[in-house]
Amino acid sequence: MSTQPDVNVLSVGTAWHSLTGGIDMLNQRFCTALARAGLRVFCRVSPSTHQEIAEAERQGVVLVPASPGPRDFALARRPHMPGGVVPDLVIGHGRFTGLVARGIAEDHFPTATRLHFLHVAPDEIEWHKNRRGEDAGDRAEHRTALELELAKTADRAVAIGPMLHNRYLTELSAFDGPPPLRFVPGFDAGPVVRRTPPPGAPVKILLSGRVEDSSLKGLDLAAWAVGLAARRRGPSTTGVEFVVYGARPGTSAAVRSKVLRWAGHPGLNVVVRPYTSDGTRLAVAQRTASLALMPSRTEGFGLAGAEAIAAGTPVLVSSTSGLGLLIGEELGPDSARPFVVPVSGDDAEDAETWARAIEAVLDDRAAAFARAHALREHLTSRYSWDSVVSSLLGQLGIRQPDLV
Repeated sequence: MSTQPDVNVLSVGTAWHSLTGGIDMLNQRFCTALARAGLRVFCRVSPSTHQEIAEAERQGVVLVPASPGPRDFALARRPHMPGGVVPDLVIGHGRFTGLVARGIAEDHFPTATRLHFLHVAPDEIEWHKNRRGEDAGDRAEHRTALELELAKTADRAVAIGPMLHNRYLTELSAFDGPPPLRFVPGFDAGPVVRRTPPPGAPVKILLSGRVEDSSLKGLDLAAWAVGLAARRRGPSTTGVEFVVYGARPGTSAAVRSKVLRWAGHPGLNVVVRPYTSDGTRLAVAQRTASLALMPSRTEGFGLAGAEAIAAGTPVLVSSTSGLGLLIGEELGPDSARPFVVPVSGDDAEDAETWARAIEAVLDDRAAAFARAHALREHLTSRYSWDSVVSSLLGQLGIRQPDLV
């Protein structure tokens, strides 16, 4: 048994089960991997249910819920750490919880090392968001400045995936301090099972993510491409169903109308679901899909695509995403071609390119599932949650406890 002192970690999220996925989902997986590595892990979250607290405890993580009240204010108050534990490491994620983590570290635990995880590049994504009454340039400049302030004042910044790592290597070079570390999330989310195409009909194509940012996430491109592919398959072939997960509550009908308009195919079967934090429902959606799409016009990494890969679902991701760049790095350009779709910025050209890529998968689903299995095996062998967390701890000079 180890005689080394415990390493205490406090990671700041917004929820253990998030209705918006993304960063909180990554934080949950990261915390559980830290716990498996032998660290004592605490997660600061908004008020939590007894079920969430018990589930986190089963995974070795102690939730430290905030009191009811405005989220950022409540999260930033001094956490009531069990037994008066003082964290050795405080972790914040982007501007969403990075500012809170900085306040907690500076005001309450000044001896702790603070990490700031970089999840997005505002200068890339803000131009694709439609926010009435706001100037995209002003918003991008403000949010970039905030990310850089949080990163340069942290003991270490950590960028998610190769694209963000490259960008922040440049951005942070203007300041004194160590370069950001590169962190690739794990691709193992369960046992590796060689999957085959789902039986029966219709053939489902899945897109999941925050669909209110439809331009950024490429929902319009995906709908256009699926419409082209469905029309060309004709009435004599198995029908196609386009399943969109990620609508805000109460907006499903409006989103469906937009998708049908973008598809230019009134007969296309479109199903729109609100985003869910229920992992079982999301797993069922992945396992009944024959193809998952991530057509973002730009994407710092692409956790939705990574989730599809982890599920063994055939996936097509944008070349302008960190995940697409990673697949290209790992497989080389030729072997990456069945998974990574080139994006030119010309919508008509890109919709046709995506349509052809979709048709290639649907024309031979058995081969697509075999490729998906090989991709998952390759990425899991290189990036399991346990291995990437162990590597990060090593780079930070944190020795893992000797486990029994």
